[in-house]
Parts: sequence; structure tokens; C-alpha cells
Amino acid sequence: MIPDATKRTEAALKRHVAAIMAGDADSVMRNFADDAVAYTSEDTLHGQDAIRADIESFVNSTPEGMRDNFQVVRRDIDGDVAYITWKAEPFVLMATETFVVTDDKIPVQAYLIMESRSA
Repeated sequence: MIPDATKRTEAALKRHVAAIMAGDADSVMRNFADDAVAYTSEDTLHGQDAIRADIESFVNSTPEGMRDNFQVVRRDIDGDVAYITWKAEPFVLMATETFVVTDDKIPVQAYLIMESRSA
């Protein structure tokens, strides 16, 4: 039997990925806690405003065809933690994302995206 926390984390991750794939920044932001923190390779983003700016930048700069090439390589969910690796070649060679989910919201996310120089 899958623990309830794992089921809730899986549901939150599905909502988050679906919102990103739809390019819907408002839906993406509904997944984050008000005081969420996102750790990136370039910065630490504190709160809804900083995370929204990052999400909107990603959504608005997504190249044509990138979403069509999105592929999850690995997905692990254990309790309130989710870890995925994905790619969208030739645009993104590999990306890793880790999420903590509490009360159906993401209070913590960490990610690294390795983009192709030729994309």
C-alpha cells in the first residue's frame, strides 16, 4: 500500500508538471506555498513574487517544440519528497528537480537545467 503522503506528493507533482506543460504560470504558482523557496543553479528565490518571475521567464522563453520533446527520465516519490530527471532534446539535455510537498503545496523546490548550446 502506498502511504498517503506519497499519494499527495504524486498528485501535486502531476498538477505542477501539467501546469508547466500548459505554459500556465498562474496554475503553476497555485502549487507553491506562499513562503516557498526555490533553489536554482544561479540563485535562491524566496516567496511567490520571485518564483513567479522565474516561472514566467521559463514559460515565455520556451522554444517552439520543446514541450513536445519533454520526457521524464526518472521519477521517484517517497513521502513528501519527489525527485525527477527530465530532458527535452535538443533544447534541454538533462534537468533535475527535487520537490518537498506539504499540505498539497510546494514549500521547497531545487532544480538544475542543462541547456544545449545549439538550441
